[in-house]
Amino acid sequence: MAHRRKISTTVSSETYAYLQGLVQAGAARNLAGALDVAIARLRRIENRMRLGLDTAAYFSGLSKHAAAEESRLENGLDQIS
Repeated sequence: MAHRRKISTTVSSETYAYLQGLVQAGAARNLAGALDVAIARLRRIENRMRLGLDTAAYFSGLSKHAAAEESRLENGLDQIS
């Protein structure tokens, strides 16, 4: 088991109910595990958002020639599947 750090905090009734629900659904063994599950989900969402923003920035910064090449490659991949 990974090294765990102890925290002590209070949460809203809604958050507590959500964490309890994760435990009852079998997604976690206890409240600490439920908190880990919830944070992991949030981090996944944040990472996907960051990837989406980075991807959009990449494509908006392409030169016309590079954008045309990307489009050509995309069309080629579409024809494969």
